[in-house]
Parts: sequence; structure tokens; C-alpha cells
Amino acid sequence: MKIWFNQSFSLRNVIANMVAARPGLDIAVSTIDGDAPVRDVAPDFWVEPARGATDYVEWALATAIDRGVTHLVAGRGRTGIAAQRERFAAAGIALHVAADAATLDLLDDKAAFTVSLGDDPHRCPSIAVTTADGFDAAVATLTRGGRAACVKPVRGVYGAGYWTLDGATPLAHLADPDARRIAPALYVDALRHAEVQGETFALLVMEHLPGLEASVDIVADHGRVLLAAVRTKLDPNRQRIETRHPLIAHATMLVARHALHGALNVQYKQDAGGQWRILEINSRAAGGASYGDAVGIPFCATWIDVVTGTAQAFDEAIDAQVVAVVHATPRAQQKSGTPSNPRQ
Repeated sequence: MKIWFNQSFSLRNVIANMVAARPGLDIAVSTIDGDAPVRDVAPDFWVEPARGATDYVEWALATAIDRGVTHLVAGRGRTGIAAQRERFAAAGIALHVAADAATLDLLDDKAAFTVSLGDDPHRCPSIAVTTADGFDAAVATLTRGGRAACVKPVRGVYGAGYWTLDGATPLAHLADPDARRIAPALYVDALRHAEVQGETFALLVMEHLPGLEASVDIVADHGRVLLAAVRTKLDPNRQRIETRHPLIAHATMLVARHALHGALNVQYKQDAGGQWRILEINSRAAGGASYGDAVGIPFCATWIDVVTGTAQAFDEAIDAQVVAVVHATPRAQQKSGTPSNPRQ
């Protein structure tokens, strides 16, 4: 059995915990960056082709066959890979991806996903826009009664393109760029300029949520939740991790509705009144998911056990805090030889 995690550069701790928990497994990891930190902890490692350099799905299938992969945990290119599930199966490769291609596309489209929630009480007030006039109207609607608004691309990851909309002076915004704040008038001016240039855009204007943020870290087996823990970000350094939290029931419902599989996370944030609003479902593990291991929640072991078909449900009561501490760890020596690149 050879298990391949593709494009897992951000999961160094997860892979390290998996190797420690299940040392007998043949685990391989690949990334675009040949010097990614995950290289140091992966039993086997190779370099992926650069973005746009090749047809990624064809490369992944050929590489899996060539390297004797029996289980592919798809990260990079997962929607395209999911669409070719039958070809991977015909080659004897068990594919582990969060959902089918149509569902993955729905989850990636924040506007479509919001619509799919219907009258869910956790739905965040939001309006999809594709024009500058539509943006102006959406902001006016969502800021009635003194509320604030924010905007982000309909498609995107890691918070890319997110801005809070407020009326402070442009100079104040420039003085604190990390706050990601901008005046609505400046933002709409940029949209109007884009329209003149013939550019298109798809944005989601939302009610700004000023409260706490929480991630429900989940390991599921084709829609059945085996492990769930809520990480509430108390401040930049402290997180509270609980396995008994009201959000787990809601996240579990969504996992069952979409038949989700593997490691994933559901993101929530509190509005001004303290009500939890759902932001998105990420069809991948969150970077902080391994924090659960530190407080007795076997996230990494359960995930790898789902892949091997030996996973057991975890349902113990955990309520603990973790403090993020950065340790200076000497870089491991390069493994014998240079990480291989299948393109060469």
C-alpha cells in the first residue's frame, strides 16, 4: 500500500503526526516547492510540475501508476481529479477526495454555496455582484441600520481578496494595510475602471462579522463524521478546542448533505449579536487541525485510518486551550539525492 498526498506543503505537522502514529505506512508527499518543509517529515517526497506546465490530472494519473500508488489523497487539482475517478479506479488507484466534482465546484463558488443554504439560520446576509452598480446597491442594502459590510471574490482561498468596507480616510487605510480595510467609494471606483477596461469580476458582498472565528475540523467517511472538534480563535496566539460545541451538529448536517469525505473544515464567524454565521466549507484540512492531536484528539491518525479503511469514530469530551508557540528547529539534511521531478 502506497499513499500519496499531493500538494501538501502546508501540512507538515499533519504528515509528521501521521508518520508517528502509523510508522509502518508507506506515505508519499509531493509539492511544487522542492524545498517545502513537509519534505523533512515525508517518508517519500517528489516535486510536482509548475502551475500551467502540463495537464495536471494526466500527470497525476501517470505518476501514480509509475510510482505504484494505491491510494491518492487529492489536494491540488482535486476537482479535475474527482471528475476522472473512474480512470484512477481502472488503474487500481483508490481516490480520496472530499466530494464529487460537481459538489467541489459548488463549495468553491461562495455565492452558489450561500444560495444552497436556503433559509439556514447560520447563513450570512450576502449578495453576489458582477457589476459596479450592483456592488453599490449591495453595500447600501447590507449597511442599513449602521451595519458594516465586507467583500471577497466568489472564488478564492486563504482569504485572498478579502476587504472590510468602512468610511475611514484612504490615508488611514494606507497606514494600516494589514487590516484589509478600504472605503466603498474607492473600491467601486476600481470596479468601474475594470469595467471600462473590459475586465469581469464576481464578488460576494457580505455583512461584516466582527466576532470570534471558529473552525470545525472534521474527519469523515463518505458523509459520516468520525471526528469533529471546534477550534475557536480567542486571539492571535490562543485557541480553544472542544468536541462538545453547538456548531458540530450544524457542520455534521452539512457533511451528510454533501456526502463529504476525508479531512475538511467548516468555517464560522460571529456577527455583532454573537450569532454564528457560516463562511464556507473547505474541502481540505485546515493548517491548525493538528492542534487537536496536542490535546488528545487523534485527528491525524483518524484521517490516515480513513484512507486505509481502519478508522474508528472518536467521541470523547475534550475542552482545552492551546497556545501557538514557534520553536526554532534545525532544518533536516536533504535526503539522499535531490527530490525527484517526474518531468525530468
